[in-house]
Amino acid sequence: MLKFLVLATDIVRRKGGPRKSPLFQFLRVFFAPGEVNTLTPGELDPRRPLTTEILLIENPTSLTPEQLRGVNYRQAVLFDYGDGRTPHWNPENKEFLSSLSDLYLKSFVDRGTDYDFRMGTLPLYRKKKLQQCLRIQELKQAIFGAGSQRKIDLFFSGAPTDLRIHEHGQDRLYNQRIEWLSEARTADFPYRFVGGLSYINKSRLKKALELHGDFRHLISRRRYDFYSYYYHLCHSKIALVPTGHARWTYRHYEAVYARNVMLSTDMTNIELLVPLPPHFIQVPDGAKILPYVEEGLKFFAEQSDLLDDNLRSLKQYYDQGQFSSSCPKSLERFLIQLEPGYQAQSTSPANSPASNR
Repeated sequence: MLKFLVLATDIVRRKGGPRKSPLFQFLRVFFAPGEVNTLTPGELDPRRPLTTEILLIENPTSLTPEQLRGVNYRQAVLFDYGDGRTPHWNPENKEFLSSLSDLYLKSFVDRGTDYDFRMGTLPLYRKKKLQQCLRIQELKQAIFGAGSQRKIDLFFSGAPTDLRIHEHGQDRLYNQRIEWLSEARTADFPYRFVGGLSYINKSRLKKALELHGDFRHLISRRRYDFYSYYYHLCHSKIALVPTGHARWTYRHYEAVYARNVMLSTDMTNIELLVPLPPHFIQVPDGAKILPYVEEGLKFFAEQSDLLDDNLRSLKQYYDQGQFSSSCPKSLERFLIQLEPGYQAQSTSPANSPASNR
């Protein structure tokens, strides 16, 4: 009998199809092929019944009661990988799906949001390019010894993405990336910044310029692929980690592997399946970054051994940037969410020499 059946979205296109679902890939790491399967709603047939312990339904979906009639399950769980803080529904079947489960999983949970469900978090996968970079990094350390020259004070490269913030009953767009780089790329900024906003296509650029004014001077002349991006992280003391489309970004984990002091957006209310490391600096929305940069440089000079603590924390969940049966803690955290009464709690670090000001 199946332990997990993942009903993948048939509305949001996923390159590679349902079997490329991060959740399906995660479960395949820890369970035998006969214990995990994935289908789309159109592949269900009531004439061919299926039995599974856990039914994981990905939103948005066109799933109907008739399609589900042939599936026997002990527990249903709803989930989506959307960037928004709230569930991503298909309005046509929201009421039906809501009746199936009181548990909803997302990439992250914002404890400042009132949810109609018990909330949990999903496994996040990074590109295989990170694993390749980590193998190269490990090889270099074996040949040349640990450490690299850090001639860059702070580095950032990324698209000018907006975060949608809900305040006082209304949504507004906030671009922390433009905010931070507008300060770091000024002539009188006293520290060496490398990078900038990455190029976006003309239609996206036009829309962004209408929202935020002319920020074209913040766009880097150099185009960074992932390998050159990670190389510069490894040669920088500080990684700037502002918001993306969500509070969390993959950069939170990449900076740990690169042994950067992380200047992060405020993650106080954010829950992730793989907890953030214990030592990083959180910058409030709207704050000038210079005082935090100075704090970060002091931390790098005087307490950089704590960056190894960050790496050890991450290695409890990932092996060379990927989930592995040798790191069962990630599975343990995932499974505990399925227990009755579970509710996500913040895993932001307590105050440390480099966490909250």
